[in-house]
Amino acid sequence: MTKIYDLDASDIDCHGICKLSALLSRVQNLSTAHANALGVGGDRMIAACGAVWMIVRQCLSLSRPIVYTDKLRITTWHRGPDKTPTVLRDFDIFVDDERVGEAVISWVLADIESRRLVKPLSVQILADSPRPAKVKDIVPAKIKMPDGLTQVMSRTVNYSDTDINGHMNNTKYADIACDAIRYDRLKNRFISEVQLNYLHESFPGDEINVLCAQHEPARYVRGTDSQGQPRFDVSLSLSDYRERHLNP
Repeated sequence: MTKIYDLDASDIDCHGICKLSALLSRVQNLSTAHANALGVGGDRMIAACGAVWMIVRQCLSLSRPIVYTDKLRITTWHRGPDKTPTVLRDFDIFVDDERVGEAVISWVLADIESRRLVKPLSVQILADSPRPAKVKDIVPAKIKMPDGLTQVMSRTVNYSDTDINGHMNNTKYADIACDAIRYDRLKNRFISEVQLNYLHESFPGDEINVLCAQHEPARYVRGTDSQGQPRFDVSLSLSDYRERHLNP
């Protein structure tokens, strides 16, 4: 499936480039649309096996920053279920005819009540869904967090962070990570690579402590609960950009 996206002013940050969370939101929404078109969307999974789709890992890379005047074309396909508990979905990101990025998301099916994982191959409509002839060889990995993490902020999960599953939406973690590294102060740099590991759901009222470490070119961000248990891990790699990207 392919969709064209315009950018709104609210998608653009103080540096004049697209927010990471805004781009991830487009990617996530396209995932939902394609799953629905294939007949394996959220409502169908609830009816078929009482489970919901949840993202556990994702990675995204960009060759250049995306700016307000860019018209995005994003293409997605899923790799189909295998013996693992995850289903991988691939993306290519274009501006006009230029491929400027790619992404891979690892999804699982979780029982809506117990949150225990449901094996994708055990769901017939998912097992029978079509598979593409060509897929990426990228698999989102577990992030190896460095030593020396220090707390930089704390964050209470609020109503505005939630989505249809009742927990903090995946894109909000990207905003937290950008806040934690003080991305507002990093002029002439853009996030060229990001990996996100979602380790535990966060719900309204939860307090998240946010820790950081820097090992150039990467910045690492971890969110923990009040007992110190990790909720999410993020690694961000930054690259320089030329002014022409902001003034085409």
